Amino acid sequence: MKKKISIKFVFNFILIIFLAILFGYLCFSDNGLIDLIKNSKGFNKTWLTMSFLCQIINLFIDIYLVYKFTNNMDEKYTIKKAIRSAMIGQFFSAITPGASGGQPMQVYAMAKQGVDSGISTSALVQKFLVYQTVLTFYSMMAILIRIDYFNSLNKIVWSIAITGFIMQAIVIAAILLFSFNKKITSKIISLVFILLGKLHILKKVDEKIVSINKQLVLFHDGNKALYQNKSMFLRTYVLTAIQLTATFLIPYCIYRAFNLYGESMISMICAQSFITMTSSLAPIPGASGATEGASSIFFSPFFDETTIKSAIALSRFITYYFTILISLPFSRFVKNKKGN
Repeated sequence: MKKKISIKFVFNFILIIFLAILFGYLCFSDNGLIDLIKNSKGFNKTWLTMSFLCQIINLFIDIYLVYKFTNNMDEKYTIKKAIRSAMIGQFFSAITPGASGGQPMQVYAMAKQGVDSGISTSALVQKFLVYQTVLTFYSMMAILIRIDYFNSLNKIVWSIAITGFIMQAIVIAAILLFSFNKKITSKIISLVFILLGKLHILKKVDEKIVSINKQLVLFHDGNKALYQNKSMFLRTYVLTAIQLTATFLIPYCIYRAFNLYGESMISMICAQSFITMTSSLAPIPGASGATEGASSIFFSPFFDETTIKSAIALSRFITYYFTILISLPFSRFVKNKKGN
C-alpha cells in the first residue's frame, strides 16, 4: 500500500521552497547580493568580519545564559552540556514556526543530560522572561530616542510596530503571572487538563495533574532562587542587553561593510530592535518573509535601491542561515544517550 503524504510534510516542503525562492531573490535579482559582489570594489573586510563576530557573540552569550540559569538550580550542570542544549535550541527555534520548537527540544535534550524537567523548564522560562523584558525595554527606549524617525513611518507600519510592542508587554505579564503565582498557575493547568480529558484528548488526567504540580514546585522555587540572587539577576539582564546589542549592530556593520557612511549607529540599532520585535510575531520559521519585509521598510532610510536587497540578504545569512549551519551538527544530539 502507498504511504499517505501528511499535511505537515506538504507544509514543510512548500515552506522550504518559499525560503529558497526568497533568499534566491535577494541574492540573484537585479541589485541583489551577487550583483553587489560583482560590481563593488570590494567589501570592507573588517566591518564584514565584525558582523559575523556580533552573531558569534550572540551565540556565546546564549550558551552562557543557558548554563547560568540551569546551574543556579542544578550545580552538576556544566558548560559543556549547555553548549549542546543551547545549540539545539538555536537550531529548532530557527526551523519551527514562531521558534516554538526551540524550548521543548531543549527540555528534552536536557532531560537526557540528567536535568529534571521542572528545573530545565524553570531555567528556560526565566531566560525567556529576561530576554523579552530587555527586548521590550530596548524597543521602548528606541521610540523615545528616535521618535522623529518612527513618526515619519507609514501609519500602518507604525501601528504594526506598536502592536508588536503591546504584544511583547502582554507576554511578559503572562509569564510573570505563571512564574510567581503558584495557585493561579495550578488552577489554569488543572482546568486545561480536565477539559482535554473530557474531549478524550488526554488520559489519566488526575495523575497528569499531580505530576505537573510536582514540576510546578521546582519551577516556582527556581524562579524565587533567581530573584533572591541579586548578583546573578543583574548579570543576566546586563548580558542579555549586550547579546541584543550585538545582534542589533549587525545591520550597521553591514552598512559599513558596503563602504557607506553618514548614518547614525544608534538609529540603525533602534530600527533593528523594532524589526526583531515585530517580526517575532510571525508564525513562520525564522520569521521569514516578515523579517525581510520589515527590514525593507525600516532600513529604507539607510540603504538605497542598489544596496538594500543585498544588505537584507547578507543580514539574513548571518543571523539565520549561518546560525542554522553552526547549530545543525548538534541537532542529532537529541538522539544520543542520557548524560551526554
